[in-house]
Amino acid sequence: MPNQDDSSNRYSPHWDTEDPSKSRLIVPVFFLYPQYATSDMITEFLENTPFSAHLAVMFPPNSTPAEWDKNKEYVNGKLVVYAMTRRKRLLKVGKNMTLLDVCNAAKAKKGEPRDGLELKDGFLTFVVLPKGTDAEKKWVEEFKAIRSQG
Repeated sequence: MPNQDDSSNRYSPHWDTEDPSKSRLIVPVFFLYPQYATSDMITEFLENTPFSAHLAVMFPPNSTPAEWDKNKEYVNGKLVVYAMTRRKRLLKVGKNMTLLDVCNAAKAKKGEPRDGLELKDGFLTFVVLPKGTDAEKKWVEEFKAIRSQG
């Protein structure tokens, strides 16, 4: 449970208090948009919620684009989400995948070194880019280049 008195970390993973079984985890998440060097914070991402549910609310079609979206490319259904693992693997998040699905996909296979998503300052981080664009290709290439150096 999060420390209610600790103002330095107001957000941290915790069990869903509305779930009587106390078996559903809520995790704070950052969505990074590297194309524009900006981000969004989702303070309570329920582990069994698909990523598409958040994107549908944040980037609905036929709505005014975010102020930073200069090319008007960030529209639900035209976005791709990436997760980076501890061992620098890059996972493409399917639109119907839940946070729990991504956590399970990020786990190391049996016999491999430890892996998984990294919790930094109480948050998991995901990269969101317009699908099939030069911005996506450039970011993936840069990620792979940095990974190969490390």
